[in-house]
Amino acid sequence: MKNDSMFLDDRMLACFCAAARTLHFGRAADSLHMSQPPFSQQIKRLEELIGAPLFERTTRSVRLTPAGAVMAEHAAELAARTAAMLRATRRAAHGDSGPLKVGLAPTAAYSALADSLYRYRCDHPEVELDLHEANSVEMTALLRSHRIDLAFMRPMPPETGVDVVEISREPMMLAVRSDHPWAGRGHLRLQEAASLPLIGYSQQASPYFRQLLLEMFAAIGQRPRIVRESMIPTLLTLVEIGAGAAIVPRSLSRMRGEPLTFLPLRGGLPARLVAASLAGSNHAAAQGLLAELRSRMAQAA
Repeated sequence: MKNDSMFLDDRMLACFCAAARTLHFGRAADSLHMSQPPFSQQIKRLEELIGAPLFERTTRSVRLTPAGAVMAEHAAELAARTAAMLRATRRAAHGDSGPLKVGLAPTAAYSALADSLYRYRCDHPEVELDLHEANSVEMTALLRSHRIDLAFMRPMPPETGVDVVEISREPMMLAVRSDHPWAGRGHLRLQEAASLPLIGYSQQASPYFRQLLLEMFAAIGQRPRIVRESMIPTLLTLVEIGAGAAIVPRSLSRMRGEPLTFLPLRGGLPARLVAASLAGSNHAAAQGLLAELRSRMAQAA
């Protein structure tokens, strides 16, 4: 009994497929750029491995034996699967298919990034985009543990082994209740906001926005009247119940309508959104997504 796990090399299989397709050893050998003697030797080796003839050969014709017909059917399926495997592998290598795990900070989820991710999914239907919501302070650990491939987050202190590129900037706005005396104003100076009781940001959960707020007021020589610290989205809930106003990125105005009003601020600093990945990462889909986002940014500028 022949061993079913015997090795069948690709050259031998190619010779068989060519012979089964043409039913002519000379033409089959030519199609593979081989002379006929070594071609016939490959077929002979294959028949010895199988233990049965695969072709009936006469001086005038070549026909498949019943065993050869069975092998031809399976060989065609194998060739089709191999071609599909190679196509899928090439697409994955070029970032056009396969899984892509993306970390998304809460404020990034409400930014224009969401529309860009939608467009990316439409253009790359074979990429399995898997979103993971996490605070920016958690992203580096998620990258290092390979639970995500790319993070869209607020800037954190630089870390070795992590590459960061800026994706966008957006203005900060003052969020107040719609019944606030200032709600009808078209804009507000940052100096005026300094007189309001403000909901600040938690150092543990939102260090970037906490530091940004302090830098904004330091630039005008004032300190904000922080009456309470929180994190998004609870921060907006505190504004809604009248605990104070809040300075937030413009994208959050998409999150809440009534009973809140968002006023443009003059003199504030923009909030930055960055993309982070492990240094030297060769994840093609992640790099492709990042390249598309940067291209859109350049066009919008």
